[in-house]
Amino acid sequence: MGNMAHFLAGAYERGQDMLDSAVGTRTEVAGIMDVATQTGVELVPLLRAMSASSNGPIERETYEEIRDELLARLRYELAQGPLDGVILVMHGAMVAIGYDDATGDVLRCVREIIGPDVPLVSTLDLHANITRQMAESANALVGYLTFPHIDLYETGERGMALLLEAVAKKAQPVTVMRKLPMILPAENAQTTRGVIHDLVQAAQSHLAQPGILDVSFFPMQPWLDLPDAGCTVVVVADSACRAEADAIAQQLADAWWQRKEDHRVELAPTDAVIAEALASMRGPWVLADSADAPSSGAPGDSPITIAALLRAKPDKPCFTNIVDPAAVAKMAEAGLGNEVTVTLGACSGAALYQPIEVTGTVRHISDGDFTHHGPGLTGMIMHRGQTAVLQVGRVFIVVMTRACLQWDRELYNSLRLNPAEAQVVIVKSPAGFRADYEPIAAEVRVLDAPGVCTPNLLVLPYKRITRPMHPWDEMTGWR
Repeated sequence: MGNMAHFLAGAYERGQDMLDSAVGTRTEVAGIMDVATQTGVELVPLLRAMSASSNGPIERETYEEIRDELLARLRYELAQGPLDGVILVMHGAMVAIGYDDATGDVLRCVREIIGPDVPLVSTLDLHANITRQMAESANALVGYLTFPHIDLYETGERGMALLLEAVAKKAQPVTVMRKLPMILPAENAQTTRGVIHDLVQAAQSHLAQPGILDVSFFPMQPWLDLPDAGCTVVVVADSACRAEADAIAQQLADAWWQRKEDHRVELAPTDAVIAEALASMRGPWVLADSADAPSSGAPGDSPITIAALLRAKPDKPCFTNIVDPAAVAKMAEAGLGNEVTVTLGACSGAALYQPIEVTGTVRHISDGDFTHHGPGLTGMIMHRGQTAVLQVGRVFIVVMTRACLQWDRELYNSLRLNPAEAQVVIVKSPAGFRADYEPIAAEVRVLDAPGVCTPNLLVLPYKRITRPMHPWDEMTGWR
């Protein structure tokens, strides 16, 4: 469950600090700042709160504390003088205890404070779960158009440009949405190819129409067990063109529904694909243990790939990773170059796998911080806490105190492990890793491994989703 410690380990910045930390990054805030600079707009920064990694629902007290500080800062700035517009950088799949739609709650509260006439825009992750409350509270919802996510900066630019159009009264943006009764695995919701890619391309012709301001597609974070879960098409239009926006949203949603089966994922048996990779003359093979992806909300503490690599006894370097703070502490106590025996895995209490005992040599100890150099979240610093490398034969295991995003090769490079020189590299990510890893990969496979964020959605114990819902139910249509 998410608590304040997760945000303090990620980012918790007030006022000017949140702008300063964005300088030189490829983030939404940096895109917003550059548009503001180019147009002579003064920004009034409020609060940035970012968890160190995805997690379960946020504790109610933590969520309300952060939300209420944001709202208090907004009220204070309004007391100093009027604001022309508000832009919020949100994720869109935030859930807190007592708040199924925490993003919508924030937007609603902001709208109540600023009133009906001040334009309100929110940028969102492509995996946002769009709700009616969100669409009715904001004038415009603007989502990433890439997965792997490499257009954060451009999304900030789009959102800010839309806000300035509304402020200048060049448009009166409204948000139109079509919610589809389907939940899709993240692995095949990429925008580099496949269904979402084709939908984004199809939307370009609509954006050439007068009054159509923005189009986004939201395959949502699929592990949300909520009554209002589902994929969404969003069209932002000038209020005078609402009917046209409705028709476009309907057309694109119909096209998406017709291709829903294209999202199915082919999974590779873990032991078999590792054996295939080790026998190959080409490398590296990048194998995604997406079921244990921290970016999806998993704890990152599955030892499945470690056990499989050790069984294979590779004669070429192989990299994998795990979250286990107790093991890190024991490795640090043993010291560099020394042999140590540690128990690895299942420290979160996950019942889908068991811990394993491993003996190896401590090869590196770090504070765990590293900076993204690849195209996703470029310039952002990840804080995984004290981190150590355990070498067992030709298997190198990165053991972290805290989970973090695994989109970037710096997760390994920062510990003197070059993925380009390995035969097998394990990444715990459904697709975000592809932008940085595919350029060096001989092969990319998604592993069939147990985990709370498995792409095999039918095995998960969903209880609250509204039925009928694809892929659980046979459905001839969705309207």
